[in-house]
Amino acid sequence: MEFLCIGEPLVEFTADPATPGRFDRRAGGDMLNTAVYLSRLCGPGTVGYLSRLGDDAMSGFLRASLAEEGIADLCATQQGGRPGLSFITTDPEGERSFTYWRDQSPARRLFAVPEERATLDGAGTLVLSGVTLAMLLPEGREALLQALERCRSRGARIVLDTNYRPALWPDAGVARAVIGRAAGLATLVLPSLDDMAACFGVADPLAATRRLMALTEAEIVLTTGGDAVIHRAAGGEGIDRWPLPPRRVAVDTTGAGDSFNAGWLAARRAGAAPADAIARAAALAAQVVLHPGAILPRHAMPSPEETAA
Repeated sequence: MEFLCIGEPLVEFTADPATPGRFDRRAGGDMLNTAVYLSRLCGPGTVGYLSRLGDDAMSGFLRASLAEEGIADLCATQQGGRPGLSFITTDPEGERSFTYWRDQSPARRLFAVPEERATLDGAGTLVLSGVTLAMLLPEGREALLQALERCRSRGARIVLDTNYRPALWPDAGVARAVIGRAAGLATLVLPSLDDMAACFGVADPLAATRRLMALTEAEIVLTTGGDAVIHRAAGGEGIDRWPLPPRRVAVDTTGAGDSFNAGWLAARRAGAAPADAIARAAALAAQVVLHPGAILPRHAMPSPEETAA
């Protein structure tokens, strides 16, 4: 298993703009979205997904979605558990708004037992996010961070998507401390400028990159909502800026960052240089925002030629 994505699976209901009051059911959650795109780009059997689910029909729907995408289902079953739900609506520019029911989610109790922590030892690259860290109970979060330290010491790669959601944290100070600690363990950090502004109070792309450089030696790829992508090589002092093509008019921006992250990881796995990897990742994200929901229909996935720089 090359990649292990760790997070909270959600059953997402996406508003159908053509039919007011209608919502389409989809599998979602940031790390599940990333796992789906990684599996499609890298092939079945390369990606696992670690979380907790219940024994209800919605959990069954999520497990079926993982199986359909060729993702190894490493989710424990909590008897009587029910996964989180999310309702997503979009404005005329495609920007989304979320309403959640997730306090009961079994994923919050992930890493309560040693067996779940041991699962991390089977992957070459561990992928997690600020949402992963935020949704865990404090004892599970600490267990995960300690396990990441051990994984890093054995040579595993650790990928952190900052993905800051204020409603999941007690306050921004706690979030900064936890995300900063995780960034210090990471080999690759994938922040967005929105995250850096909201959580760290830094709204300028270069200043935000330098803020992270003070926390980590990791490679940094900072996205800015469709403008230039900022890149810092692992341990380096230099900062590169890579312009992107003009933005497309979005239907739904849900999953844009998750798909970008997967596109970057898949391109780098294939040996692409940073500029090429950014172009490929951006091409995938640009396609994702043209469709409702976070996951593209398979027929709408860009071809390798379309995502080549």
